[in-house]
Amino acid sequence: MSPFAHPWRFARFATCAALLLGGCDASHEEEGDAHAEPGHPALSWDELAFGCSVMGEGEQAHVMCNHGHALNLRNENLWERWRMLQSKGVAQPNEAQLMHGGQSHDPLPPPLTPILRARLGERVRIRAASYGPQFHTFHVHGHLWKDGANAADTQTLGPAEVYDLAEFYAGAGIDDPKERAGVGDWMYHCHVETHAVTGMWGIFRVLPKEGAAEQPGADGRFAYEVPPPLGGPGQKVTVHVVAAEVPLVVARSFVPAKGELVDVVRKARLYIPMPDEASWQAATAAELTARFQAGEKSTHTAWILSLRKGTEVTVKLRNLIPDAPASLHPHGVAYKVESDGTMEVSMALPGGKPTVSTWTADTVGTWPLHDHARQVENIGRGLFSAIVVKDDAEIAAIQRDYLVIFHDYDMDWMMGSATPVGGGH
Repeated sequence: MSPFAHPWRFARFATCAALLLGGCDASHEEEGDAHAEPGHPALSWDELAFGCSVMGEGEQAHVMCNHGHALNLRNENLWERWRMLQSKGVAQPNEAQLMHGGQSHDPLPPPLTPILRARLGERVRIRAASYGPQFHTFHVHGHLWKDGANAADTQTLGPAEVYDLAEFYAGAGIDDPKERAGVGDWMYHCHVETHAVTGMWGIFRVLPKEGAAEQPGADGRFAYEVPPPLGGPGQKVTVHVVAAEVPLVVARSFVPAKGELVDVVRKARLYIPMPDEASWQAATAAELTARFQAGEKSTHTAWILSLRKGTEVTVKLRNLIPDAPASLHPHGVAYKVESDGTMEVSMALPGGKPTVSTWTADTVGTWPLHDHARQVENIGRGLFSAIVVKDDAEIAAIQRDYLVIFHDYDMDWMMGSATPVGGGH
């Protein structure tokens, strides 16, 4: 039975993404003060609003709270969309209705989570990376890829694990551009069902081969595409980045009084690349906060360091977080121990001097890049990135290239608590 058939049951077993999303409010009071199932203690609507999920039975039961699920830093909880559709007179919304939105006639907005776009027959690669304590399963509807000798459409990811073999023709086959699935919106998501319905899903949109609608940007890329790689064999490049604590739209909550989904903003810790040395030197916490408040809080996505194979990259990091150290720990590239991100020399302290790391992109692939100075807290609040290393053959073969980051965040950290309640579990 669908969890949406019983909204309280959905909330009862929701993960802590519901904490972000406002959960249940006074409009539920007429339905009763609490809900329970046989063998489980009753939970109040306040507890349900915090996304608590009871595990075990009777006196052995314990409650898991303060955990959220996001894609590319953002969560789109189907429970909140369910509530909004019900307020519009849709008695029993189905998943198709919950997923779609954004056209002028739609009651729902498009999801905060990424809409990945490609034209019919274009060669696509979707890379998936995972941060946080839980396992996730990447699955995209309507498409297959080759994993070794076998066709696949699902891949499980553990913490700090990446997968970049999901390559196919949009709306078509693995190796044949002839139309198979065709044009349309195809859901991609974590196939742990409770993770999907509590925010870990997005849309892969296959567009017609030709058409004026939904054109890429001036650089020929759609939103969320992996940026062009820097450098080349034997070349040296320098990258400037700051770690900062800024307001970020991480979710939406349905507000009955307004009849709409409203942004939920939390303090996130992010790597923010700077275009040059001067802007990197001049950056301040106040300036970045103002920049995000002015609009970037709704558009920022996780930084991707895209490199050609053979490039030597020097990464300069300044830490503008007021009360926590920060560092950059890379996977997959070659470096000396002083550029590891765990040694004192490679940790940037609040208000302290910058760190300088040097890495060589010697191995093609998708690699985690994240904090290792206070990793539970910092990664839980968004201080992660990824390195994408490409060679000429891949650059020539792939027309649309995306990275989707599965992220478990601890909401106590996101809201600025000094200590987490349960560490996200």
